[in-house]
Amino acid sequence: MKPFLLNLFACALLCCAQAAIAATTYRCSSNSFQDTPCLNYSHSKPLKSAEKTVANPELTKAPAPYVVDADCKQRGDAAKKIMWQRQVGKTKEQQLEATQDTPTHALISEVYNQRGTVVEVRNNVELACMQQKEKDKLAAQLLLAANKLKRHDNSTAATPEPTATGKANKN
Repeated sequence: MKPFLLNLFACALLCCAQAAIAATTYRCSSNSFQDTPCLNYSHSKPLKSAEKTVANPELTKAPAPYVVDADCKQRGDAAKKIMWQRQVGKTKEQQLEATQDTPTHALISEVYNQRGTVVEVRNNVELACMQQKEKDKLAAQLLLAANKLKRHDNSTAATPEPTATGKANKN
């Protein structure tokens, strides 16, 4: 009895699996079915589609490419070249010895501290550069606003208004 139930269950699973992976089927006449639309399109009715519908169509959209300025693009390309050297066997110390400038030393250290493919590391370096530029821009705006407030406070402090105690001293 157990082998019979097991075989019956296996057949049921195979039938369901075939129905799940079937392509679109068209019913052309009362007893005719095919996988392509019928010659007379008025009688062609799709019965089942293998394509799954997406509940949220925005999930299928490709992500918008992020904008990278020229400096960050150049930094990303330099990181890519450092990664190429890393892949052929150069160590961090060998690359640091080959360069003299401090920004390149920082970039080499940043690249060697990351894991991933060449493209992933380049994108991470470009993204970090863009975020740093955004922070610098915000800091400059805050500094400018602070300087304006400081000048405004100095101009009001230069001409103090008489207070109640100052009026009392005059009398």
